[in-house]
Amino acid sequence: MASDLKILFAVSELAGIVKTGGLADVAAALGPWMRNKGHDVRVIMPAYRKALNILPTEVVGVGEVLMNGSPRGFAIRQGCFNGVPVYLIEHHHYFDREDLYTSYGEGFADNTERFAFFCLAALQACQVLGFQPDIIHGHDWPSALLPFYLKTHEQHNPFFRQTRSVLTIHNGAYQQHTDSSLLPLLGIEPHWFTSEHFEDHGRINLLKGGILFADKITTVSPHYAEELQTELGSHGLVQTIRRRADDFHGILNGCDYQEWNPETDPLLPANYSLDNLTGKQICKSFLQERAGLAARADIPLYGLVSRLTEQKGFAYLIPALRQFLQQDVQVVLQASGDPELAAELRRLAEAFPDKCRFVEAYDNSLAHQIEAGADFFLMPSLFEPCGLNQMYSMKYGTLPIVRAVGGLVDTVRGYSHQETPSEATGFVFDAPDSQVLNQCLQESLAIFHQPDVMKVLVTNAMQESFSWEQSTEDYLGVYRMALDRALEK
Repeated sequence: MASDLKILFAVSELAGIVKTGGLADVAAALGPWMRNKGHDVRVIMPAYRKALNILPTEVVGVGEVLMNGSPRGFAIRQGCFNGVPVYLIEHHHYFDREDLYTSYGEGFADNTERFAFFCLAALQACQVLGFQPDIIHGHDWPSALLPFYLKTHEQHNPFFRQTRSVLTIHNGAYQQHTDSSLLPLLGIEPHWFTSEHFEDHGRINLLKGGILFADKITTVSPHYAEELQTELGSHGLVQTIRRRADDFHGILNGCDYQEWNPETDPLLPANYSLDNLTGKQICKSFLQERAGLAARADIPLYGLVSRLTEQKGFAYLIPALRQFLQQDVQVVLQASGDPELAAELRRLAEAFPDKCRFVEAYDNSLAHQIEAGADFFLMPSLFEPCGLNQMYSMKYGTLPIVRAVGGLVDTVRGYSHQETPSEATGFVFDAPDSQVLNQCLQESLAIFHQPDVMKVLVTNAMQESFSWEQSTEDYLGVYRMALDRALEK
């Protein structure tokens, strides 16, 4: 087999064009890394209104697919992003909308149909463009039907005879359950609607089907791969994933140090490095002033940048903070999402007006300034497939406070969890409980007032590196295993 591969990333979002989560970051990072290694990587995604407004494209082809016997046409637009060709599937009814998946916080009622169409169109686009991929790499439920269509609809198509599929689970909690009445529209024949394939408590489960039909399955950290094979951590998919255990791999995400680097970050009031941390203190004062807090170097500043969801641990973080804020500390929180959680954070900030600020939004400059200006970063997730903010935090010398789950375990060495605390890069707690978290916060507060120990932890953290180099090699290894198995057959 030739060393250079033809790879198609089928994604629902791409950082720098449209993004709602970490899936977009992975898709945006892997393509250029693989292309630099000599592989022919291309990306295909829906032509959302936002995407068309950002990425210059031109129409390079048209195609048509059948859904329930009805022909549906589309245009193929081509652009280029970070040196990687990007194809956009243009269909106004499905994708010309204000947002990607939701309207006013509710998922579009036809999301299953929209992304089934995208999967079918992606395969047709390959043929229109004459691009014969060795690997089609799908991500999460929006492209979970691709492995199924490749194995069933295209099983006798010589164009795809050598093509194999990989599906990455970025967050197993999002599976896209839908009514069984859509089986004909989705092109899923009744004999596939069983508990061994797509059926899940009487409904269609797209992610489940994708896992069962993909040649290889990956997720975004080794520890999350272990959790997905347990009853507690599998989001109901434990039996499905255990059936595919031999083809299931946990690959830790990398970190984009071109964007997240305190030495070069243009969004900071001052840059700094491990050799000269003067700028970090400037960043702390700047953040305190921007948040309307007293500019004090003698007390610890805790930061958070997050989505407001149950997954992120707010059920125990908020009561822990209500208790912890009795201490001489400051907290800056930036988050958006669940309106009830937002209301609780507003009440928390109102109860401690001189110590706590809550910004209900996502502001990229503020996110960078929190990473740089805080002493500690709060990331107490209920579950976290990989996480990136803990990686950003360590690079910025901001010690992460995380729960012992998923990718957080794979990346942060907790102070009290180490046989040699001098090797620690942050603080780790176990139980999803406000008192346990508060104890961890108290530990971090004590360490803040021990400058020599604090300096060791900050040095350890800033020396950590989570490059995409290793992640890229790991993914290429999975691709080759999929292709080698095909040759064996």
